[in-house]
Amino acid sequence: ISSANKITRNNVPNRFLPIPETVLKGLESEPKISDFILIKELGIGSFGRVLLVQHKITQAMYAIKAIDKRNTANIQEKPYFRREIEIMYRVHHPNVVKLFGHFEDANYCYFIMEYIPGGNVYNLVPKNGYTTVSTKTIVSIMKDVICATYFLHHMHPPIIHRDIKPENVVLDKNMVAKLTDFGWSNYVPGDYSKRTTVCGTPIYLAPEIINKQGHDEKVDIWCIGVLMFELMVGSSPFQGNDVNTVKYNIRMLNIKWPTKMDRDAADLISRILKYNPEERISLEQMLIHPFFTKYYPNAISCLKKPDNTQYKVFIVSKDNPLTWNPVYTGNEYTNDYGLQINRSQNDYNKINNSKNINQYDYNSLLQKYDNLKREYNDLRKAGFSAADLDSLRRELKEKEDKINQLSKSNKVNSYNYQNNVLRATYKELKNENYDLKNQLSLYESHYNNRNNVIYLDNNFNDIRNSISQNNKDGFNQAFEQLKTNIDNYTQNDYNTIIMMKDREIEKWKEGERLRREREKQEFKNLINSYDQTLSMEERENQELKMRLKELEGYFV
Repeated sequence: ISSANKITRNNVPNRFLPIPETVLKGLESEPKISDFILIKELGIGSFGRVLLVQHKITQAMYAIKAIDKRNTANIQEKPYFRREIEIMYRVHHPNVVKLFGHFEDANYCYFIMEYIPGGNVYNLVPKNGYTTVSTKTIVSIMKDVICATYFLHHMHPPIIHRDIKPENVVLDKNMVAKLTDFGWSNYVPGDYSKRTTVCGTPIYLAPEIINKQGHDEKVDIWCIGVLMFELMVGSSPFQGNDVNTVKYNIRMLNIKWPTKMDRDAADLISRILKYNPEERISLEQMLIHPFFTKYYPNAISCLKKPDNTQYKVFIVSKDNPLTWNPVYTGNEYTNDYGLQINRSQNDYNKINNSKNINQYDYNSLLQKYDNLKREYNDLRKAGFSAADLDSLRRELKEKEDKINQLSKSNKVNSYNYQNNVLRATYKELKNENYDLKNQLSLYESHYNNRNNVIYLDNNFNDIRNSISQNNKDGFNQAFEQLKTNIDNYTQNDYNTIIMMKDREIEKWKEGERLRREREKQEFKNLINSYDQTLSMEERENQELKMRLKELEGYFV
């Protein structure tokens, strides 16, 4: 950055997020937390804190979401934070909380968001069967949530929120509801496939997510039905003392209906909470249902689709969030990460002229390609070399030798208490051995496939060449090949993750079982020790009684 422009960036050695677009364009220096006056803390979550702040120059009020970069869970979820700001920057709707900017320092990432003073609607959920809000208020809140969801589903590409619940719907001072927290949000794939990530809040999970069948935007419709039920009744439609029971009731559609409930609300909810996603009522059909029309006859007119208007960026150091108009008519194009890039319109025209491909598919595939390439680059940096594999193989061999030696010993098969430690060691070694075999298998798979990204590069180069040569057949062939490769590699990565997670769960269960056995044995030993001590005390007490009788007889 030129010193003449006086545009500075924060000295951040380990960036979580892309550099803000206003900084890249030279419109302002990267904000710092010292640019704001801390007013109060609004809340604390597993990710970090939410703060109410005031900008020192513009006097504007914001809610800042501070994400602790040192938190292990946050480090693992770095891609989700990136996608969260990517989506929020793109969405401009009156029923969606705005993201005005972001920045970071050595320890935290900061999201500069619209401050909504009314809090979330969880405070309105009836407690102990007693509600403090009218049905009309609930109808108004649900209408706003449906409008926000409709807008997201008609973005290009469409966006699924995947975590619509009372805590993620906030109210402004005029009781206008706004959707927030896009941490689980993602795009609907452009190749007619479905998302497979198991995510969201357990009592709001749709059956297709629980069954891992793949899901699309209809999971948001399901969540809207659960949210409506909870606001009307004060509890989830699917009850249970544990997560597994709740999931079972969701699969079976075991809805716990109250004895008394608004008839129109019950009818609408029953049309939403359908096991088959295709049978669920649409967002448009919801707003023409009597539950809404008896209070808002023209509710459906509130639905708005996104247009193709370009939006200007918000300058934190200058613009006022209360008067800022995001509409922009320039010709700049920004990519999904908010970074300004130059693309040839002729390239896009050539793509659009193809019979089997369009601009949206191209952008969707480009994003998948970039994400996959980033993952493979991270994998290579992790150092899965041939030497690492040899080291793992040696460790595995040593474990197998120890197990074989122990298995030949008769003491392992003995169930005397003195050999408990030996048998526990033997079991732990077998578990470690099993873990090592799985780890070795995974590493070998990654190592053997680590050059896949090179094939992807070649596929993408073929696409670029066919575009420059206006070769439609070559473009379609290269595109389909790249699409197939990405789908295959993504599925392999997904299966790997599932297998690793399953193994982690099994390892934890086995560890818990061994721990309980040890505690049980220690408790038994302690009881035996107490019993022995008690027996000694009783004997001594008996002896004292006998001596006392002897002495009493002597004095008599």
